[in-house]
Amino acid sequence: MPLKRSRELRPLSSEHHQALLVAFQLKKGLAGHADSAGAPRDLVGLVALAKRYEEGLLQAHTRAEEDLLGHHLEEGQLERLKSEHAELLRLMGAAKTGRPPEARAALAAFADLLERHVRWEERDLFPSVEDRLEEQDLLLVMNELEKRLVLAKLEQKSSKRS
Repeated sequence: MPLKRSRELRPLSSEHHQALLVAFQLKKGLAGHADSAGAPRDLVGLVALAKRYEEGLLQAHTRAEEDLLGHHLEEGQLERLKSEHAELLRLMGAAKTGRPPEARAALAAFADLLERHVRWEERDLFPSVEDRLEEQDLLLVMNELEKRLVLAKLEQKSSKRS
């Protein structure tokens, strides 16, 4: 049964759907499945897919979660959030710079952690935040998320023109 997400946190949840698709594509591609949901099956293509995801969404997404939700989290939640975000970025670095066997292993670990992390946030972290925050605080989070999304889209358009 799908989880109902507050309107204020839906932008983050929407990005989580994209993260799950990338994790699925990486897993299928690494396993060599014929139906890899449109993902490449060669290592160079899979690293490129993960790199596009990292640069296009993951970096900004993790910053937004830490900046906007961080001070509303319990200590253990914040530690896990930051630790898993850092590990995702470390694994991406290893995938981009490692020799083929190490790159494959890093991509596989990245896809697995990405899926587990998103599921934890959706099932545990976000419901906890929604219960803890007052409506006005959730609205402030949503407004800042929307500003960041607009700025990110403007930056993407600007970089495409360059």
